[in-house]
Amino acid sequence: MPECIFCEEYGSDDLSEDCTICPDCGNPPFSGMMFDKKRKEEADRLETEGDLIGAFHILSEEWKSHTDIDYYDEEMATKILQWIDNLFERNPEMIEQKVSINLMRMQSLHYWGGHNEAIDAVEEALRIAKEANRPDLELKVLEMHGSIQSQRYGGIQNMPKYHDFCRYKKEVEARIQDS
Repeated sequence: MPECIFCEEYGSDDLSEDCTICPDCGNPPFSGMMFDKKRKEEADRLETEGDLIGAFHILSEEWKSHTDIDYYDEEMATKILQWIDNLFERNPEMIEQKVSINLMRMQSLHYWGGHNEAIDAVEEALRIAKEANRPDLELKVLEMHGSIQSQRYGGIQNMPKYHDFCRYKKEVEARIQDS
């Protein structure tokens, strides 16, 4: 029998598949139960109407709400992230949003202890920005990454590969100045 996604690591009771509220924690126990399908329909409608930013906003807000401190539904968050990736595949010009979702992923992954995966998200955001010739976005990624690393290591100068980070940041700033 299934277990509550909130209680499973603490040994919850087995629940019936038609259970709507976990008796242990009082939350909807199964993945996707907090997702409003009308939000996906609205995002699809906005994309069809050409409002790509609006569609991204809805999906990214839903993704954030499924990966926050109080409610983490990995299965549903993964599904929403796939919808976002599909939106990007259909609309490759959404560079800022591609970088943005990777920064959101980085923050969430760091919070939940996935530090190596968070670095992967930073590298992906940098790759996207660089390939699009967007040094402004590269700088945004570096600044957010530096801020988080500063918090993790008690000062930015203590982060691993600090000198490489500074050199890259100066190169990006120079490219911005030259443009």
